[in-house]
Amino acid sequence: MSLESALPDPVRSRYALKLLGVSLLIVLVITALTTVTVVQVSDRVRDNQLQSVETNAELEARALGQWIDGKRQVVRTLSNHDGLTPVADDRTQATLTTELDALSPETASLSVVERSPHTDSDGTTEPIVASTDTQFVGRPLSVTDINWKSTVGFNFEDTDDVILSLVYTDGDETFVALASPMPDGEHVLVAEYETSVRAERFTSAIDGTDTLVLGGFSAYVLFDANESDGITPYGGDRANTTIGRTVLRADPTTEIDGAVLTDTEVKGYHSVPGEKVDWVVVKEVPRSKALAVTDRVQRDLWLVVGIVMTGFLLIGAVIQLGPIRSIKRLAGQADAIAEGDLGVDIARGNRIDEVGEVQSAFANTKAYIQTISDQAEALSRQAFDEDVLEADVPGRVGESVATMHRDLQQFITRLEVLNRILRHNLRNQLDVIGGHAETLDDTEHREAILAATETLATLGTRARHIDHLLSKNPQPSTVDLADRIDVVLCAVETDGVTIEVSAPDAVTVETDAEILTAVLRSPLENAVTYAEDRVTVSVASHESGCTLEIGDDGPGIPAAELEPLATERETPLQHSRGLGLWELKWGVDKLGGELSFTVENGTTVVIRLPNLDAT
Repeated sequence: MSLESALPDPVRSRYALKLLGVSLLIVLVITALTTVTVVQVSDRVRDNQLQSVETNAELEARALGQWIDGKRQVVRTLSNHDGLTPVADDRTQATLTTELDALSPETASLSVVERSPHTDSDGTTEPIVASTDTQFVGRPLSVTDINWKSTVGFNFEDTDDVILSLVYTDGDETFVALASPMPDGEHVLVAEYETSVRAERFTSAIDGTDTLVLGGFSAYVLFDANESDGITPYGGDRANTTIGRTVLRADPTTEIDGAVLTDTEVKGYHSVPGEKVDWVVVKEVPRSKALAVTDRVQRDLWLVVGIVMTGFLLIGAVIQLGPIRSIKRLAGQADAIAEGDLGVDIARGNRIDEVGEVQSAFANTKAYIQTISDQAEALSRQAFDEDVLEADVPGRVGESVATMHRDLQQFITRLEVLNRILRHNLRNQLDVIGGHAETLDDTEHREAILAATETLATLGTRARHIDHLLSKNPQPSTVDLADRIDVVLCAVETDGVTIEVSAPDAVTVETDAEILTAVLRSPLENAVTYAEDRVTVSVASHESGCTLEIGDDGPGIPAAELEPLATERETPLQHSRGLGLWELKWGVDKLGGELSFTVENGTTVVIRLPNLDAT
């Protein structure tokens, strides 16, 4: 039982009510899908935003790592400056001042410190021999407040080594220092960098983002792009924040990254890459800005639901006032056509929309049925020459009518041919029998009677054979043309006529062997019968089949013999003398081939046969 049959009759009889019900169902489905979509999209957008903030932190961390690496190279290069080695007070001081002016703004000072290369040091007692900050010259390195890492101190593995200090404060500003030994091994170049200046170059994809750098050991804020309160615990209480706990629990040499969503912020963090760098970059974005896309997507999706509901209501109204009325009118016209009233008027009108297309389709259907009806009527009257039979009727019905036309015309033609030929030949031969029957004792007359009787028997046998071939369905097989021609020639009386066969080796065609034998026999018999002394047979193969040409040097087939074949009709004034040419034509037609004649300087029969589909 269909779903529609379960509906009440008032609903089943009103398309508008069914449309309304379907529309409401669609709206409910859309609403449900929208709700699910909103949730899924919100989650996806949230995840994407978290990933975006984390990626932004990673990019910033990589940029900061590249900055440190770049400063390492600068300090390493400067430590080998010719103006600094050997150390001379005035020259060294001038070189440091010149180089400081050429360096980036975050470079706070350059100093040359004297130290013993073979003595462990914590970087506090070494005297400063030259500095861009002249107040430090002659004083111990401790006056700079540089805090060297306890695990490294102020010691170097070789003259190419560069050490990095912890971030330290000097007043309200935070700094980080790099040191590299000079070629003599007894002096060290120390560079201080103001991290707050470098922090001004932090970039963020979302406005309002706060960028922090935490220490990998302590989870303290080393420098902040928006504030300069010195070194403070992250979040006021490091252990009570997700990122703070993650930093404290992780090995400082291990890379950490991730994202955190709180009630007010979206945070992403990533370790700064680089040798002996234990910093973590944190990006903090206000939640209202980071997830603004989610709110906008939710609002837009619900707006779409409202628009869809309004659209369904408008569509229902338009359909009720327009197409439904037209469809009802077309339904009445279709019922009239179904009852056989082809006189019903289906106005095409000037509509070019779908209803207009349906009206045009109904009009075309009516014309289609009218044409089929007229063709059927013409066939019933055997009026094969009427123009209506030339009209093209597409589809299976048109193919069926065309097949009916062709089969009916062929059937009637065959009947006419068989009737006239058999009647004509039987009458003549029976006259011969009657004329000679009076003198049966005469040997000559007796032989004439027997010959006439045999001719009639042969004609009847051939007629039956033709009927058999034309009634069977072709059964394609691979036929060797040279062998088949030899078989037919063996059964034909050549009477001293020379037969020349030109056929390439292994020329084959996919066709019905029995019908092909009949097709070859008729022109070969005719050629041998009327040739003066020579018959030629040639075979050519091509991709889609083969071509056979059978020629003789006889007088040529009279036009009166070929005219009935061209028109496929025999008349009292135009008829052939036997069944040979008809057997040839009908056989070629049965094999889907083409037949043509040339009667200049004898007769040449050209037969083109296609390869039949074995299936």
